[in-house]
Amino acid sequence: MVTASRPSAPRRDPLSALLVAPPVLGAVATLVTSASLTSWDLVTDGVGAVLFALAFVGWSMLPFAAAVAVGRSVHRYWRGGSPVAFVGGVVLVALTVWVLWDIVTSESSTAVIGLLFVPFAQAAVAGLTMAGAVGVATLRRRGASGADTTAEPDS
Repeated sequence: MVTASRPSAPRRDPLSALLVAPPVLGAVATLVTSASLTSWDLVTDGVGAVLFALAFVGWSMLPFAAAVAVGRSVHRYWRGGSPVAFVGGVVLVALTVWVLWDIVTSESSTAVIGLLFVPFAQAAVAGLTMAGAVGVATLRRRGASGADTTAEPDS
């Protein structure tokens, strides 16, 4: 008797979730804080205000989208750099929480302007994370292949 084998469901890799979770948590923290600081009467005032609010949300989410892309890319192509990608995601969340806490607890009336500029620093963290992860993965690949980069060339 021959039985047909069913294709098995693809296995989920917890590493992928581990690399993506910190930026997602940072994005949620940013959205919640921004929503709590927003005057909803102003946002619903007109079409221009709604468009500005949507543009601001998109702007503030760009670094987190980049960090998620870094995590997915490292998971797929540069697995040797996974520890660096995870640490970079945690640093991104720590930076985000620190800045948001500073803005919320500040007594300055203009502290909220910081929300416009923090994505630059967050994007820099995402870029440095990708560079570091690729660098570590490349070094690990070279070490695993046994390539000796210090050997003298033949004359």
